[in-house]
Amino acid sequence: MRKLKFISYLCLVILCSTPIQAEQGFELWKKQFAQEAAHQNVSLDVIENYLPQMVYLPQVIELDRKQPEFKLSFSNYIKRMVTAERVHKGQRLLKEKNEILSKVQAKYGVPPAYLLAFWGLETNFGQTKGKTDVLSALATLSYDERRSSFFTEQLIAALKILQKEKVNSPKGSWAGAFGHFQFMPTTFYQYAVDADGDGQRDIVNSFPDALASAANYLSRMGWDKNLIWGREVELPPDFWNTTFDKTKTYPLSFWKEQGILRMDGKEYQPDELNILAHLVLPSGSKGPVFLVYRNFDVIKRWNRSDFYALAIGILADKIAGKETSDINSFETEDNLYKNDIILVQQKLKSMGLYQGPIDGQFGSGTKKALLAYQKKYHLPQDGFLSKEVLEKILK
Repeated sequence: MRKLKFISYLCLVILCSTPIQAEQGFELWKKQFAQEAAHQNVSLDVIENYLPQMVYLPQVIELDRKQPEFKLSFSNYIKRMVTAERVHKGQRLLKEKNEILSKVQAKYGVPPAYLLAFWGLETNFGQTKGKTDVLSALATLSYDERRSSFFTEQLIAALKILQKEKVNSPKGSWAGAFGHFQFMPTTFYQYAVDADGDGQRDIVNSFPDALASAANYLSRMGWDKNLIWGREVELPPDFWNTTFDKTKTYPLSFWKEQGILRMDGKEYQPDELNILAHLVLPSGSKGPVFLVYRNFDVIKRWNRSDFYALAIGILADKIAGKETSDINSFETEDNLYKNDIILVQQKLKSMGLYQGPIDGQFGSGTKKALLAYQKKYHLPQDGFLSKEVLEKILK
């Protein structure tokens, strides 16, 4: 009993003293960081000017540690992202900013509707660029041990930007992204461009710079101006009884031979039958199905989430006035709870199918293990953790 009381007291002392200790440690860390920044060719003037302005932000650590108890289902996610208001505003901006959008498309090959879709999802067309001091956020996350190396690299890049561009320290997200399209500092450093000709790359206050920078990034990632992102398709009734590997990439001609039809009822064109495509099933075998092309993978270089990439594609189509998915027809499936994923990871690890961390995150490793489980037990290999599959795994 005395031991338990002592442990409780010790925990209370640690919890109460942590903020003060963190701030004290942060000031010591800043002195060490100054040496590292100088070693990375950040000028003494920049270090002396900006380092004193960096303050420890405990709320940033809280946000970094805070993981949602459940992952939104695809139907819920897509309805939050692709709203009628966002579509209408995108269509209005497509007309209002036609001149600059056309110039950027001519130079980088990225159609206007896609750029507007990214702008809409990232900052609601520039309305929510973030209010957190980027340098303080990056310094706080760099001082923290969880992802220190990554954020130290970002902070040094941010200082180099301020050194080269002669702009003010920006406001942005708690994770250090800033500007109309929410670039991280290293992304800015590699891909930002001066489109308005004022001698600065300013993705916060200059929309031409921000727009061209986003297009430059997508172009450099491999955007194919001759392709769309993909489209919704319909599977034949016996699709899951066929034996070929449904997770691989094949030409459209192959998918056509398997009986996969365009959801809009139109025929595949002869000149597109050699396009490579793969299936994405965000809600599993019972939900909407998409055949996606190379540009879908380029979108995922921006954000690795299938949900995000699908939202960009569908929103871009709607802004452009194309026939596309009726998101209101997507049935609402159960949200995926963190504790459920932890139990699944533990079970799949005990079966020798999963080698990753038990973290409750449904990432690529967990999906790969789930696909192996589905193959082993002759279930539809859709990589989707439905309620039925969850019950089978945990029984």
